[in-house]
This record gives sequence, C-alpha cells and structure tokens, in this order.
Amino acid sequence: MYDANVGFTVKAISKIRKHTIIAEYVGEVTTVEKSGASSSDSLMTLLNTGDDRTSLIIDPTRTGNVARFVSGVNNRSLLSKKMTNVRSRRFALDGKCRVVLFTWKDINAGELLHYDYNAGMQGKSIEEWAKSGFYDTSAFF
Repeated sequence: MYDANVGFTVKAISKIRKHTIIAEYVGEVTTVEKSGASSSDSLMTLLNTGDDRTSLIIDPTRTGNVARFVSGVNNRSLLSKKMTNVRSRRFALDGKCRVVLFTWKDINAGELLHYDYNAGMQGKSIEEWAKSGFYDTSAFF
C-alpha cells in the first residue's frame, strides 16, 4: 500500500498470530564500505566486524521483497517503540546467514506492520550509525 506521507507500507489484511514468519529479509549482500552507493533507507546489517571493508549489509534496493516495505520506527521514541510489532531473527542455513522477519505479538486486520531497522544501534553516535549502514530515524515521529 502506498501512503503519500511515508511511502510504501505493509498492512495486515487479516489477523496475524504472534510468532508468524512474515518474510525473509533479502537483497544484495555488500560491504558497509560499498553501501554509500545505495539510495536505500532499508539497509540491514548482516555482520558487523568493526571494519567497513569486511562488515556486511543487506541492500534490498534491486532484489528485495515485501520485507523492505515494513514500516520503520523511530527507536528513540517510546511512542514509536510501542508500535513495533515485527522483529527479526538471524540463523544459518546451508552455511549462509539468513534474516527472517516475524510478528512478536498478535496483529489485527488493518494494522500496519512496524519494525525497528535500527535495533542494536541505540546509544551509538551519528558516525557509528552511518558507519554501520543504518539509516538514522531519530528525526521521525
């Protein structure tokens, strides 16, 4: 669904039970060093080694799926944090790291799906946010 104020969003068309897998977060895996070429605001850290040349991110710009349209929240705002109803889980499958988005509480029909793309980055400086490939949502409501 497209919203002129926030862009594309994902809305539940029926009730979604707690712990339901929504989608695998997919895209091109690249290094943080090369992520500056991306125009995406949905980059997700896959592996943080502390070195931009070897730290990996998922960039869904060209090969992503519906997961990239789950609405992001401002993780510095308590009000926004309360809206979060989707979380991620990382695991290895056939020797490759995978990221799955799942509901962590029941979602009613008509509710938007909200995910904290910056999870794990709280307390970091702006430079650390940028270095890790995350989009700083601190100015969002």
